[in-house]
Amino acid sequence: MITVSIRHALIRGTFHAIIGIISVIALFLFPWLAVVLALAVVTALFLSVEVIRLFVPPFNQHFCAWFGALLREKEHFKLTGSSYFLIGCLITTLALPRDIASLAILFLSIGDPIATLVGIWKGRTYLWGKSLEGHIACFIACILIGVLMAVIVKSPPLTIALIGAVFATIFQALPLPVNDNITIPLGSALMMWALDTLI
Repeated sequence: MITVSIRHALIRGTFHAIIGIISVIALFLFPWLAVVLALAVVTALFLSVEVIRLFVPPFNQHFCAWFGALLREKEHFKLTGSSYFLIGCLITTLALPRDIASLAILFLSIGDPIATLVGIWKGRTYLWGKSLEGHIACFIACILIGVLMAVIVKSPPLTIALIGAVFATIFQALPLPVNDNITIPLGSALMMWALDTLI
């Protein structure tokens, strides 16, 4: 039987995965500048709606009613994870090479939701406020994503992709003050870029 919390995490995770995958596909199909501009516009519009709803309670009530399946309870009165998700994708795309940014976005959009799902479903042992089982699931998912990217796209190299998977998992696990929707893609991408530059 699927519990309400698992169903909620599945819906939310699927939404983030779709946004991330579409962003990555766009990066390989369209000019970099066009994708960055599109991401910037979407992010700006989303943040505008967020600011309005946080300062206009009646609108916020409607927003939470419409998108309740995608929101955590604490997000009813603060920025949603989707805002941080879009910010993380935009900054990573702006700052890093296309192949590295794409892989980092996939780590975020697939690895992080899988960590949440497994943590809710099978989480028993907790580390830094999150389940160890979720961390392991995130690591496995990111490793698989890295291997597929290295094999299909041929870039970044497998070694760099695997190192990126390790750091994506670390940034997912660590209780940092910055939202992990920003630290996972940006942190893992920066580490891959730095190591790729050195190697």
